[in-house]
Amino acid sequence: MAKTHLQAIPAIAAGLIAGVILLIVPHASPWESLTPFMPAILGRVVPAAWGVSMLGIIVLHLAISLIYGFIISLAVVNVRELRAVVLGGVIGLALYVVNHGIVAMWLPAMKGNEISVLITHIVFGLIAAGAYRGLLRRRVPATSP
Repeated sequence: MAKTHLQAIPAIAAGLIAGVILLIVPHASPWESLTPFMPAILGRVVPAAWGVSMLGIIVLHLAISLIYGFIISLAVVNVRELRAVVLGGVIGLALYVVNHGIVAMWLPAMKGNEISVLITHIVFGLIAAGAYRGLLRRRVPATSP
């Protein structure tokens, strides 16, 4: 398999696709207590006391989704589809660990319901990796006459 380079448009789209899906289903499960109208960024509820508008929360959620989408896309650019999706889930787990550390140190008010946040990150990784691999432009081999 020829080595390919990151394609920016599919990476952006993959992050946005996963981000929008997790705006609609905030904890990666339709049976979870969060609804699309609750202030959550990648599964973490933003305290009302912070006074962040819903539009601000959506913008932050999608901005982080773009960053995560690029990270996941970089990791799966040269991996076949099924392995890419599995690797996306693993990268989502790693992003959760980083996210948890940042939240624990600087944003402790956002801690809580960690199992749901963990699942959200893993599902994000699965969706973003699958979307990126599906959106990649592939070179069509030249056919000889």
